[in-house]
Amino acid sequence: MTRIEAVNFSYADFIQSIEIERQLSKHTLESYVTSIESFIAFLLKHTRIRCWNAIDALTVRQYLVELLREHKKSTVCNRLSGLKSLFVFLKKHQIIERNPAETLSVPKKERTLPKILSPNDMALLLSQPKKLFLEEKISQFLYLRDALILELLYNSGMRLSELLSLRYSDVDFEQCSVKIMGKGNRERICPIGIYSVQALERFIAGTGGNFFPDVLIIIGEQGKNLTPRQVQNRLKFYLQQSNLPMDISPHKLRHSYATHMLNNGADLRLVQELLGHAHLSTTQIYTHINSSALQRAYKRAHPRA
Repeated sequence: MTRIEAVNFSYADFIQSIEIERQLSKHTLESYVTSIESFIAFLLKHTRIRCWNAIDALTVRQYLVELLREHKKSTVCNRLSGLKSLFVFLKKHQIIERNPAETLSVPKKERTLPKILSPNDMALLLSQPKKLFLEEKISQFLYLRDALILELLYNSGMRLSELLSLRYSDVDFEQCSVKIMGKGNRERICPIGIYSVQALERFIAGTGGNFFPDVLIIIGEQGKNLTPRQVQNRLKFYLQQSNLPMDISPHKLRHSYATHMLNNGADLRLVQELLGHAHLSTTQIYTHINSSALQRAYKRAHPRA
């Protein structure tokens, strides 16, 4: 426990509160903890402040200057977001009299385009599990399971955490869709396409042909749950075998899904719903439609094209 916590407040109360009220993901909660611990470390190193109520706006601005000197704007934004939420909580519970971050302006993040695979590269990646199985480089189980993982990630655009929590009872085989519980406990129905359903049927048949509704779909060879790191490592393996960029992650397959959908004429709000985004602005980063797609759309839509 740090000295500042011992004096006035354990931020565990804050973390527990937002976990219950806002249904944040584990990753976001960890980000909030990092933000608060970073600020506490700054206070202990650069000030004599040892209680929350002694923190003023000038101290918070000095912390902002320190962040801007050492980190990218995206990191600064994340750190300040967690800190501002903390001060709102402290004031609400009368632990502090004034919110020292109330008028603090958060710098705008650099808007970077997400890295994606082209449709051709994506097709190459999807073909790898079967190819390597036929070459006797991987087992039948790994071929069937990994092919299913890749198909589901690309054909649905689901998050890795959503994939790993998917159960057989979530799948509608007739409609080629799955029920996904996303961020903030927001439920959505997402099409997965016939290729994913066929991959799932092959996986079921190849692993014994029996399954129970509440059993997780994505498992290891010993029947244990897979971790996100294990899925990431399997993806890296197939990227290497395909001579594709090694910095592609499961989340970038989600980027690829969204971009390919938009480039082929899908409505932005439809893609927002499919991705489970709460805000349309989050989806708009995928609207970097290439010039050839724009040309095709123009020729289809304009009477004098």
